[in-house]
Amino acid sequence: MSGKRDNARRRICFITIGIALSVAASSAGASEYINRKPDFPALVPDTGQTRCYDTRREIPCPRPGEPFYGQDGNYSINAPIYELKKQDGGTILIDRTTGLDWQRIPDKTRRTWSEAIDYADDLSLSGFTDWRLPKKQELQSILSYGTTPSPLLEPVKRTGRDGQPEQGFCAWTLTTRVFPSMYAKKICLNDNQGAISDKYEKNYVYAVRGPALSYGKFQNNGDGTVTDLMTGLTWQAIEVRPRNWQQALAYCRQLDLGGHRDWRLPTIKELSTLVNEDLINPAIDVKFFPGARSASYWTSTTFTGHPGFAWYVRFDNGLGHNGGYKGRLYFVRAVRGGHIAATAPPSSVPPGPDREAGDSEFKSMSAPERHNREMLEPYPLDPNAPYE
Repeated sequence: MSGKRDNARRRICFITIGIALSVAASSAGASEYINRKPDFPALVPDTGQTRCYDTRREIPCPRPGEPFYGQDGNYSINAPIYELKKQDGGTILIDRTTGLDWQRIPDKTRRTWSEAIDYADDLSLSGFTDWRLPKKQELQSILSYGTTPSPLLEPVKRTGRDGQPEQGFCAWTLTTRVFPSMYAKKICLNDNQGAISDKYEKNYVYAVRGPALSYGKFQNNGDGTVTDLMTGLTWQAIEVRPRNWQQALAYCRQLDLGGHRDWRLPTIKELSTLVNEDLINPAIDVKFFPGARSASYWTSTTFTGHPGFAWYVRFDNGLGHNGGYKGRLYFVRAVRGGHIAATAPPSSVPPGPDREAGDSEFKSMSAPERHNREMLEPYPLDPNAPYE
């Protein structure tokens, strides 16, 4: 991409942010953008997952102290608020949580990556001309990981199995691979799966407008935790040994770290905010997460199409995947924060300890001797070892 186009995009970004802020300040009702809390300018929306699962099937959502408590379906975190608006012959989808406006109906033409950028930059829709190609994390922010379709898929003709969109209904993102630069990232909306593709491959385009989502303005709290000042989320900075999915849920719920005990396993959207797209192996800021592996980390989000699997993020290339068999051993990074509301209905599952019978690993993590034994010194293991 030419330097001229890069400079133009920067000017558009700055102008757009300035317009959004000035309009929000002058009239909340007139603004197309969300009135964001100044301390959390980039809230991470909920995934839309409201059902709960064990390692094989859907279950009544567990209560505190029961097995599998703390999974995605137990909470609504920064509940998304969407609004459809028809204007000047076009329809846009407004996401009030992120402040982004989306092209509601994609163009029917598949385009190369370069063509997709040009199409979005030249788009005039609903009276706006400041459209752009979304970054991977922006497109991911509006996806649904529950049993209802993603908001952008409502008007899309569904021809696949179970009424889903055609296989390979993939959309480009602006995010390019660090090396080699001939590849960029896409997301296939029929299953939310991300992938790295040759820029000459042809995919669909969903244009976006609004202040660009930005994550990763970290603050080291000096107590083994790191806070992202953009999202308001606080993260466990230190590394722990790999666990299976059920163990990962229990570990986070019983963690005592930084003077807090409200830790949980992050959702797929939350964990993906830690990905630094300018880095690989690992694709995370090792200044703040010095022991991070180029490996797979669990999320609390089940792959609803196959409940025996959960979503995980690979921190070698920054992609999320839905094929994490829940019995595998993946790494864990706990999180806390966000506007959380419990969504679980009363459970019919008998009360019980948040661990498997006879498993002594999940005693309270507040005991210093246990805490220290669980933590790992930086890079004690092969970061590419298959923990399965």
